[in-house]
Amino acid sequence: MATLTLIADPFPDWEAAAHASAARDLAQAVAETAPRSCSARYLLARGGDVPTFATPRLSTEVLPLRASVLPLVWQNGATARPLDGEFVHALTPMMPLRSRGEDDGSQTSVTIPHSIAWEAPALLGNSQARLFRAFARRAVKHADIILTPTHATARVLQQQYGGDLPVQVFPLAPPTAFAAPADAAERRAAWGLPDRFAVTTARLGEHGRLEWVFDAMRADAGLPPLVVLEGLDPQGAATREKDRDPVLEVPQDLQGRVHSVRVTDLSDVGAVFAAAVVLAQPQAFAGTGYTVLAALGAAVPVVHAGHPATEELVLDAGVSGDTAETFAQEYSSLIGQSGALPTLTVLACDRSRGFSWRASAWHLWETHANL
Repeated sequence: MATLTLIADPFPDWEAAAHASAARDLAQAVAETAPRSCSARYLLARGGDVPTFATPRLSTEVLPLRASVLPLVWQNGATARPLDGEFVHALTPMMPLRSRGEDDGSQTSVTIPHSIAWEAPALLGNSQARLFRAFARRAVKHADIILTPTHATARVLQQQYGGDLPVQVFPLAPPTAFAAPADAAERRAAWGLPDRFAVTTARLGEHGRLEWVFDAMRADAGLPPLVVLEGLDPQGAATREKDRDPVLEVPQDLQGRVHSVRVTDLSDVGAVFAAAVVLAQPQAFAGTGYTVLAALGAAVPVVHAGHPATEELVLDAGVSGDTAETFAQEYSSLIGQSGALPTLTVLACDRSRGFSWRASAWHLWETHANL
């Protein structure tokens, strides 16, 4: 009987809460799709919320360590010994690994969810970027297989570690915690949001490019109001490292057209997307893609800057412009051209059907079966 162990505690970055929710979703799906005589185990740090899973084929085991110390102790190969002989997967590179013999029965797969630590390390902050790369190097050295959500991220890893690095694309899905809550309308009213709006997770600056959206709004008064979701961007991680909590300052000429919502619960994302007409993603980087996947799941098309990972997730469910001018043009055309937005809304809904945790779980079982 094979048991596939899922590491519940993710790398401690700005996406940690989303990854933790995704790990619960994946664990449930892995148990539901487990081959005959196989099961799943959810490995959780002490002090974390122990979820209740609706299947007897999934057990939960609590480690004697708190999540805050895992990044330190899991850099020591000895901590991986209790997992010898097991099938183990982590949705982030934070996973206990060590060199093993070929006949001990162990199978380890690790997802490297994005390439920010190499493409734009300043966004994470120096210490976070170094730690991410250190865990990624350990995974490349000791894991049986590296998985990535997109081919774009896989290419970056192969550029860093060699073209013969065994990488497979492992499509993910939006965490269920991003789903619209029952009180979505009440939350939007409490935040003072309009009935129809665009949404973005971008921040000001060279990498965030929120200025691109502001410029587009200045050039076209017909564009919808904008809601900026704060707390879902790695720039927040970099500034918190300096003990500063960034607050968006709306330009004077856009007062009343730009609203800010600080995400305190992942369901806030679903509450906003439930009334959004478009997601604007002008960033020069891409994270794991949970926000984009959540937008597609809510039938919200995407206007983006053409980052390869984002483009790969969106495909024909959005439009792109790789300069401020072309971004503004594509955004205005999408909103102003008759029939364009409804068409992309349908395509976004269709595209979202390609991402599900059950499909991810089947992929993971198949990957381990082939190791």
